Amino acid sequence: MEPISTFYDDLGTKAYKRIKEMIVSGELKPGQKLLQEEMANLLGVSRTPLLQAIGKLERENLVLTIPRRGSHVRHFSEQEFLDVFDIRGQLEPMGAYQAAKHIDDDGLELLANLIECQRRAASHNKAHELHEADKEFHLAIMRSSGNHFLHDILRAYANALCDSERLLKSPQQRIDEHENILSALREHDPLSARELMYYHINGGARAKLESLLGKKGKQVDDTED
Repeated sequence: MEPISTFYDDLGTKAYKRIKEMIVSGELKPGQKLLQEEMANLLGVSRTPLLQAIGKLERENLVLTIPRRGSHVRHFSEQEFLDVFDIRGQLEPMGAYQAAKHIDDDGLELLANLIECQRRAASHNKAHELHEADKEFHLAIMRSSGNHFLHDILRAYANALCDSERLLKSPQQRIDEHENILSALREHDPLSARELMYYHINGGARAKLESLLGKKGKQVDDTED
């Protein structure tokens, strides 16, 4: 007989994946409360695996739980979003520089596979799969840098970081820029890898992101009035 803990872990993983997909796709909105009974019925799970799923989403900064107020889809303020974006703009080029020195064939193959996953997801309009492959592409480069602190810092806010990329660029532009970064890594060219990653993240994007976030915030305020 399968251990009960394993059974709950499997259900918790399924619940986690489904809730995350709902958040990434916008089906669950920023600030929306996750009503436990409603979510459990929707997902066909009991309270234990649902709480496992919510706990994992909290660790990924997708859900925020406040005592006596429950769990909500994490809403980053405009300034928080920009602050995370600025961190990424400084740290990821450094990670790409180091990755170009250290990356091996397995690391390069993984990045190529992730780009292919992005292509398939974009062609089938699967936003969640595209988001996941995009996020993993960046984190894989940070792992290849050999600096585990850098990887862990960026992993904590990876979902918010990829959201900024989604707001600013089409899927095809993101994929094309990922291909250019991969080419520099294949050549073990640290300077080019750093420059391409910097352009990929920054490239005059902060002002545009600030403008877009401001418009989104105004739309929310108008809706609430």
